[in-house]
Amino acid sequence: MKLTDDIKAIPKAELHVHIEGTVTPDIARLIAKRNGITINPEIFSEDGLSYKWNGFIDLVTRVYQEMARCLKTADDYETIMYDYLCRCAAEGAIYVEPSGYPGQCLVSGIDYKDMVDGMVRGIDRARADTGIESRLTMTFERHRPSGAESDADLILSYTHPYIVGLDIAGGEQEGDLAGFETAYKRVLKDFGRPLGVRAHAAENIGPANGWDAIKRLPLNRMGHGVRCSEDSGLIKELIARNITLEVCPTSNILAVKEYPDFKSHPLRKLYDAGVSISLNSDDPGLFGNSIGQEYQIAHDEFGFTVDELEGITRNAIRASFVEDSVKEKLLATL
Repeated sequence: MKLTDDIKAIPKAELHVHIEGTVTPDIARLIAKRNGITINPEIFSEDGLSYKWNGFIDLVTRVYQEMARCLKTADDYETIMYDYLCRCAAEGAIYVEPSGYPGQCLVSGIDYKDMVDGMVRGIDRARADTGIESRLTMTFERHRPSGAESDADLILSYTHPYIVGLDIAGGEQEGDLAGFETAYKRVLKDFGRPLGVRAHAAENIGPANGWDAIKRLPLNRMGHGVRCSEDSGLIKELIARNITLEVCPTSNILAVKEYPDFKSHPLRKLYDAGVSISLNSDDPGLFGNSIGQEYQIAHDEFGFTVDELEGITRNAIRASFVEDSVKEKLLATL
C-alpha cells in the first residue's frame, strides 16, 4: 500500500509490535546464511517476497518458529531491530516500543543478555542514523505457563534501562492470566524501578479477558482489546482508568473471526466512545503491513482525519513507557 503524502507526513508512534515478527523474508535469509542455517523454503511464497501460511495459527506457530530459530546472536537482534526502526522512520515514525521474549532464548539458544544487548545496539544505531527513538517491553507467553517463573528470573537477571514495560501475549483462553499473575507481579516488585504494565487481552476471547486483565494487573495499556467494544461497562472502565488500547487493525482482520473486514472492525466505535487508542502493526514482517499502512488504513477505511491521526500519535506517546524527559521531547515534535 502506497502512503499518500499527507499520511506519510504525520509523525507516528507504535506501541505494539513483536520484534521477531518484524523480520522480512530477505532479512531472515540473510541472518540464516550468516549463521549457517537452512530455512525450510516452504515458509516462503513462490517469489520469495513474503511468507506462505495456511491460516493465522499456522503463521504465528509453524512459520514464525521456523523463521525465528535462525536468530542466534546479539548481532542478529541488532540487525532486525535496526532494520525495523529504519523502515518505521522512513514512514514518519518517531517512536517505537517493540516487545522481546525471554522464551525466544529456548527457541534460538541465545543468551538473554545477548538478545537484549543486540536490540539495544540496534536502537542506538537507528537513533543515530534516523533520529527515531525506541524502548523495549519484555513479554510472558500464554502457551508456556510452566515457564512463567523461569522467564521472570531471566527478566530480573538483566534490568537494562531500555526495558521499560512488561507484557503477556499469545493465544488467549478465558481466565488464563491467573497462571502468570504471581510471576508477573514478582517482576514488577523486584525489577528495581517502575515498569509500565500491559497485557494482550480481549482479542480472540471476549470482554471477560479484558475485565480479568484489569482486575489482576495495575494495567496501563491493553494489547488489542478490540472486543472490549462488546461491553459498554468495560468501555467506561477503560476510560475511567485511562487505559490505552493498542489496536492492530490488519492483524485483527487476520486473527479475530468476528472481524472479516474493516467495515466490521470496532476501531472507530472505540475511538468515538472516548477510549484512548494507538495504531500498530503487530507482526509486520509476517503480515506484510507497516505502521504507516495502519495509519493509511485508519484514514481510508475508517475515515480518520489527519488531525485525528496526529491526536492518536499524541495518545500513543503519552501512553508510552519511555522516560518523561524523552516523552516531552517527542511530544514537542508534534
